[in-house]
Order: sequence, then C-alpha cells, then structure tokens
Amino acid sequence: MTSHQNGWAIDASGLHKRFVLHLQGGLALDVLRGASLRVRPGECVALVGPSGAGKSSLMRALYGNYRVDSGAVRIHHDGAMVDIATASPGEILDVRQRSLGYVSQFLRAIPRLSALDVVAGSAVARGMNLEKARRHAAAMLERLRISSALHALPPVTFSGGEQQRVNLARSFICDWPTLLLDEPTASLDPVSRDCV
Repeated sequence: MTSHQNGWAIDASGLHKRFVLHLQGGLALDVLRGASLRVRPGECVALVGPSGAGKSSLMRALYGNYRVDSGAVRIHHDGAMVDIATASPGEILDVRQRSLGYVSQFLRAIPRLSALDVVAGSAVARGMNLEKARRHAAAMLERLRISSALHALPPVTFSGGEQQRVNLARSFICDWPTLLLDEPTASLDPVSRDCV
C-alpha cells in the first residue's frame, strides 16, 4: 500500500496485457497496450469504443480478474492506494469486499437462490443483518422494475434483461466507494436502461 496523497479512486498506468491462444498456434493478442486511466472519487467515467477494443479487458484488469503483464492498477482502499497488479490474493479480496464493486455483463449466482436472496446476500456479505438486507433488496429490485412476484424465483428463470437488473441490484444495494460497471445496460430495454 502507498499513501493516498494523489486524490484518485483509481490510478492505473502503463497497462499491458497479452493473451496467447495456444489452440491457434500460439497467436498472441495484445489487448492492452500502455492503457492508463485515472478516476477521482465521485467521478463517473465511461469507456467507449468498438467491440473488441479492450474495454472489458481493462475492467477485468482493474478488478484483478486479469493479471496485467506490466503496469500498475492502484485502487483507493482504507486511506491508501493498493496496487492490484502486485497485491496478494488476500489483499485483492479485501479491496473487493470493502472498496471496489464490480458488475459484469452476466449474472453469476447459485441457480437455486431466489432473486431476493441473491441481492440480499451482497449486503449481508458487507455486514448488514439479513432482515434489513432483504428489505433493502426488495426495494432495490422494485426500483429496477423486478416485480415482487419474481423475488422468490431464481434469476436463472428470468429473461436476460431481468437477470442483468438483478445483477445491478446486487451491486447497487451496497454503498461502494468505487463501482465498475461492464456494459451494465447492454441487454436492457430502453425503459429499464433509463431506470438504471
């Protein structure tokens, strides 16, 4: 950790990431080539570009799902900057549990859990008691246009747009200092997109 003197929520610089496709004869794809990004607390930044430009790869590198080949991914955490690129797995988990939320393009949840429990589970994991978490989860699901009639059902039975709204509710229920959203509205209809 380094002292948080620069005022950034995210300070990523010089990021390089190469994928080697072994089934394609060792074809190398450079998906990040010197990428840098700085985001201040409270700032909203959108990454815009064509499909395949590396937007999701950058998001996954910021979250620590992809290990970069070089560069630094500094995230504000507990009054200091943690370099996700060099942090231990335990440090990365700590940052993810308390400082850095992430919404992927796809909902990943235990198939038998209800939508209400999927969303409430996120708040419980961050210290909220179960009853309060369920109340907040129900309100967030309603806010994102998931009818109360669906709350008891597993999201695996939902449409793609409904699943993505459950995915968003799971992150929105918590007050994340920094939240990464990877194409959060791509599968949503215009009304749901406006709601988000």
